[in-house]
Amino acid sequence: MPKYRATAKWVENVRSVVDDSRSHSVVCDLPVASGGNDSGPTALELAVMALADCAVTIFADVCKKSSVPVKGVEVVVEAEKPADSPRLSEVTVRAKLSADASRGLVEAAWRRTEANCPVLYIFREPIPVKVEFEIV
Repeated sequence: MPKYRATAKWVENVRSVVDDSRSHSVVCDLPVASGGNDSGPTALELAVMALADCAVTIFADVCKKSSVPVKGVEVVVEAEKPADSPRLSEVTVRAKLSADASRGLVEAAWRRTEANCPVLYIFREPIPVKVEFEIV
């Protein structure tokens, strides 16, 4: 079973760099209004971005494997988080799909996308998370 590993390291103030252990990294920061420098997305914004990209990537892959020529895919994810809560209260995924195929084939490809998008599962179903810490 493949393992995924991400490492976040504090840089300064509330800015960090997150690495995917392959060769990619992203700067995360809070907006100026929240005490940051706005030098990158927040971790929550990054999670919402991951959901949008997962839907695009899985749809394109499903179409490729099904020989359905994709003409365009755009996914917009909107998430709401009450100011007094650490949790999202609502997430909406809107997809605009264009392919050289019948409506039925495109709808089937989208349904397979929903069934196979791992980030969507993270949003939909709780996953047990074990938290460990060490003070050094």
